[in-house]
Amino acid sequence: MERISDEARIAELLEPYTGSTAEISAGTVNYSLLGEPRLGTVLLISGLSMHRTDWSPELIAGLHDAGYATLAADNRDAGASTLLNENVEAYGLVDMAADLRELIELLGVGPVHAVGISMGGMIAQHLALLAPAQLRSLTSVMSTTGARGVGRPHEDSKWVFLTPAPTDSREAYVAYALRYHEALTGGHFSDPERARQTAEIAWTRGINPEGTVRQLGAIQADGDRTERLAAITVPTLVVHGDADPLIGVSGGVATAAAIPGATMFTVPGMGHAIPWQRAGALTDRLVAHFTAA
Repeated sequence: MERISDEARIAELLEPYTGSTAEISAGTVNYSLLGEPRLGTVLLISGLSMHRTDWSPELIAGLHDAGYATLAADNRDAGASTLLNENVEAYGLVDMAADLRELIELLGVGPVHAVGISMGGMIAQHLALLAPAQLRSLTSVMSTTGARGVGRPHEDSKWVFLTPAPTDSREAYVAYALRYHEALTGGHFSDPERARQTAEIAWTRGINPEGTVRQLGAIQADGDRTERLAAITVPTLVVHGDADPLIGVSGGVATAAAIPGATMFTVPGMGHAIPWQRAGALTDRLVAHFTAA
């Protein structure tokens, strides 16, 4: 798979400044539903502070070419969604999963293949427990079970959780985002040009450091899901990079062990992001999983 560099093509795949909106019980969700669902729809669930526009355009293009539509939505407290009532100070991962269940039902696209990355993998796990009839399959990408002994971050990556994104200027935010990108690569597949482009999009769509704090609170409050994951019945694939500095690969191994019948796919050299150099292999593995499910 080749790297997509054409800005117009990237805009087609991500719809950074347009997309669609839907009203659900928690508020307004901004989403993008693209591609022809000849074989179904893939729900892409974003991670901590991640906008729906942060997904790999190569992965999205690969899924479209394989016959799948993609549905990507901004989570609570991220991007252009306004899913947090001003009177609500805290919420859980299960609430974020419930938002997506409502969206699936409202759009009539279910059952979907749910693919969640990092925190999105945790949300996807909850969605599989909350609404198994709405899922054809589950894929938990570079995520974990919440158990304290697995998926630990490298010491030199912990600053990512402790340093809020600057909001005083575009330049300061882009500089932060480039450092963030380098931390997530795990020393492999650095792509500062793409990182800068993604950061520029995120800045224009809106940065919400306070929302990131609330999302972190939801992760921490959820605790160890190991026993709960044993109740998942949806066909499950667990994907993890062997160079992940933010959620160690042991988090993926533990997730696969906790979910009955789950299979593990370890991606060589992949850190805590999907580089274009690995998007093709990941797309192929996802399609094989969807087909089997």
